[in-house]
Amino acid sequence: MSLNRRIQHLAAAFLLGWAVLAGGTVQAAEPGVDHDRARAAVQSGEIMALHDILARIHKRHEGRVLEVVLRDQEEGLHGWVYEIRMFTPEDALLVLRVDAGTATILKIERGKIGGGDNGAAP
Repeated sequence: MSLNRRIQHLAAAFLLGWAVLAGGTVQAAEPGVDHDRARAAVQSGEIMALHDILARIHKRHEGRVLEVVLRDQEEGLHGWVYEIRMFTPEDALLVLRVDAGTATILKIERGKIGGGDNGAAP
């Protein structure tokens, strides 16, 4: 990943985190998802607002949200999907794919961040 792309991801994660802490309804979208279309989908009830999705997710999965991407074209049978990346209190990375219309968790990927053996001698 290029340095410019990483900076964009970090900036987006920072702004999203700030907005979540401030109680906003920010929609993070991948390139190609028009912000106005996402907002219209929330207002029409086609998809749930991000803060509602996160409230439901936090009931089942503790952690700190790092990034949210809203996709409007999902492989398979699903339409709008939130992809939520978060750290758990156990230092694990969770990537949740959540149906944006129903808050149903479609897929969970887990990974360990840090804490592993880095090959250094004691």
